[in-house]
Amino acid sequence: MSGGGGPSPIVIGLLVLLAIGAAIGIYVAVKRHKYVKAIRDRGWHFDSNPPIEVANGLVVPPFGIGFRRGTDEHVVGRTRSGVDFQVFEYQAAGDARVVCMPIGMPLPEVVATGPGQTRMGVVAEHRGMLPGGGLLLGADPAFTDAFMNVAGGPMSAFGARYPLNLAVDGDQLTQVGAPKDPDELEAYLDALAEVATAVQGAGSQLEPFRQNPPEMRLGFYHRPSWYYLASDDGLLSVVEHTGGGMNHHTSDVVHGEFFTGSWFVGFVHHWQTQRTETYTDSNGNTQTRTVTQNHSEVIHEVTLPFGSPDLQVTNDSRWGRLFNGPSIDFELAAFNDAYDVRSSVPKFAHDVLHPRQIEYLMATGTMPFSIANGKVRTQPREHTPEAIAFELDVLAGFFARWPAFVWQDLGVPEPPLTLTPDGQIQVLDR
Repeated sequence: MSGGGGPSPIVIGLLVLLAIGAAIGIYVAVKRHKYVKAIRDRGWHFDSNPPIEVANGLVVPPFGIGFRRGTDEHVVGRTRSGVDFQVFEYQAAGDARVVCMPIGMPLPEVVATGPGQTRMGVVAEHRGMLPGGGLLLGADPAFTDAFMNVAGGPMSAFGARYPLNLAVDGDQLTQVGAPKDPDELEAYLDALAEVATAVQGAGSQLEPFRQNPPEMRLGFYHRPSWYYLASDDGLLSVVEHTGGGMNHHTSDVVHGEFFTGSWFVGFVHHWQTQRTETYTDSNGNTQTRTVTQNHSEVIHEVTLPFGSPDLQVTNDSRWGRLFNGPSIDFELAAFNDAYDVRSSVPKFAHDVLHPRQIEYLMATGTMPFSIANGKVRTQPREHTPEAIAFELDVLAGFFARWPAFVWQDLGVPEPPLTLTPDGQIQVLDR
């Protein structure tokens, strides 16, 4: 026991910790205030919590991939040479700070990275080397050459001072890795503005390569019809889903075109249920409590522009045969062992699941799916852009292998999907 009636060592320790915490908090707040003031003193706008829509229209990685699309620390302004810019942290880039500058017109994709720099996920048909050992990736070699003729000099000058990680993304020049310090950022932006200015001033040379303007939404790399929404709860009024429970909502929604007149949607449906359970407390008394359970299901659905008999291709299941009736058998035993097939019109099932079709589905390892009421529902293995792409590719091959007489019987004069002589899928261009 301590004497003198003074505060105990524990109290003193707690007071010291509180004082240290307060001092750290004040230091962080003052530093943050100075940072924001330095940004705004330059005439720039600062938003500590920007909406994801600041990345609308950007699809070249780190944009346009996956569902990790958070943004932070948004700065908008104009360089000392008069070039507009925005800078923000982007979650899919590992929270790296990305600069975007307009270049005057939408142009083909080009990615230029210096030594040690990469843009994960970029797929390019043409590769080349930059002076000094960097990598140049492009979709159109003629444009890539024209771009280097215009911007190669200022880009090399920028790369001599800073790590080069640059891309032409629609009508924007993007550069990953901007510094946060306002003084360093200002010099960085001035150097990058030289590249943007060179492209902006070369309109006549680059005009032959002009592209369609990018859609101002969160898109997907190399999938122009796809777009992303963090949530779209209105889907629950039009898409069949598990009912009951409460707090129904959606997440990671992907919309897009399957083929002409056909659209797909993929999302995760979340909801909660509650139950009351009885338990015995520590005193031996019986008590009740409410337990809330969280549930989710992945929904991938395609809307078709034509009607057809129903068809279900599910994984082979003894319980399925018990409750849903026998499966339709086909010539290939391995297919019968792997899948159960049902249809209210067995002839239709045999017409579309002919031997070459079955060989195709077995080779691709098709996911289970069903056709009913003008919609296709798959049983997704997971909810990712890659899983959606796989499912759509399998279904495209499936419909492209329907015989011509099936389409005629359905009243479809021209099949929306067909196979070319070399086995490629051809989409009807209306």
